[in-house]
Amino acid sequence: MATMKAARWHAAKDIRVEDTPIPSPNANQVKIAVQFTGICGSDLHEYTHGPQLIPVDAPYKLNGHQGSTTLGHEFSGIVEEVGIAVKNIKKGDRVTVEPIFRNPESPFISTGEYNLSEPLGFVGLTSNGGFAKYVVVEDYMVHHMPDDMTFEQGAIVEPAAVAAYAIKRSGMKLGDTILIVGAGPIGLLTVQVALASGASQIFVSDLSENRLKMAKQIGATHTFNAKDEGIPEKIK
Repeated sequence: MATMKAARWHAAKDIRVEDTPIPSPNANQVKIAVQFTGICGSDLHEYTHGPQLIPVDAPYKLNGHQGSTTLGHEFSGIVEEVGIAVKNIKKGDRVTVEPIFRNPESPFISTGEYNLSEPLGFVGLTSNGGFAKYVVVEDYMVHHMPDDMTFEQGAIVEPAAVAAYAIKRSGMKLGDTILIVGAGPIGLLTVQVALASGASQIFVSDLSENRLKMAKQIGATHTFNAKDEGIPEKIK
């Protein structure tokens, strides 16, 4: 059996780079040769305090996955193989992945709110993920990348989508002023989305001076250490 190296979670503080079988897609799946994978905060949570979403005591209901898991859900790559029922995706396509599982029986699927379907699951947590040479995902998770997008940029599409959705949900309009609390990766991406969406002033607070410095570099107009007093008055 052909094998590949993968970074696999076995328990808290126990991640091993080891040989694991190269996966093959079923009829509605796509096999991707991974080119770039990001490390998400949820990967760190699984490492330090897991299992949290990784199914250990019982299989994940949508695919039967259980136990040791190849982490990684922020990734991009090149399509290596497609299942016989897959349409509009072909070998050689440059793609990024929307890693959330959809329960086909959920009432939220028809409304487009499939992120609310249960049981909650993600590639790299309730299935094997992108910390490997190859990964197999459901066909509905795969999105084509523009030709001028790098694979590194493609790997950050998923967290960037979180930031874009946050701005959309906020109702921000062209010229509005916004406050972003927290300048971690998602917060910094939200700064960039707010800037691209036409925010006139972008206030950012955080406890880390390094993160506040980065926020200023990428477009925040004002930054505040969250420990400071009188921040509302300073913003006004």
